[in-house]
Amino acid sequence: MIRPLWMLALLVPLACSHGSGSPVRQADGGYALSCKGPLSDCLRHAERLCRNDGYTVTEGRDLRDLLGHESGQSQVLIEKSDATIYCGSHSARAPIELKRETPLEPVAPPVVAPPAPAPVEAKPAPACVPGATQACVGPGGCSGGQACKADGSGFDPCNCG
Repeated sequence: MIRPLWMLALLVPLACSHGSGSPVRQADGGYALSCKGPLSDCLRHAERLCRNDGYTVTEGRDLRDLLGHESGQSQVLIEKSDATIYCGSHSARAPIELKRETPLEPVAPPVVAPPAPAPVEAKPAPACVPGATQACVGPGGCSGGQACKADGSGFDPCNCG
């Protein structure tokens, strides 16, 4: 039977990108999973494996490797992952934190905030820019000008000079 070409075009990427090896049963009752793709693919496999019993993840890794020259157009991202799981919600194993290993993006150490400085009395925002001038109406309706004080706290009185 000859399959249409479009059907093969759909099946090949699916088989290559989301495949996973068979789960390996461990001596302590857990399963070791290795997947071609992100960790989420391995965890979907764990859901199928454990069915309605649920599962506990005790170890999980998400590995990414970018191949090819950084300035080239032929870069390829390779993703794979592995996980150790235990079926059943009452597993004696304690879950641990999942970690992602990404060679291209090093993980920085946690940032520890320095102690808070002593409170500083806040200065009010300046009312005007020191030295700036503007037109004004002075006493008796005269037309004049005024300049911003040197400390920016406000304008001098209107000078109709």
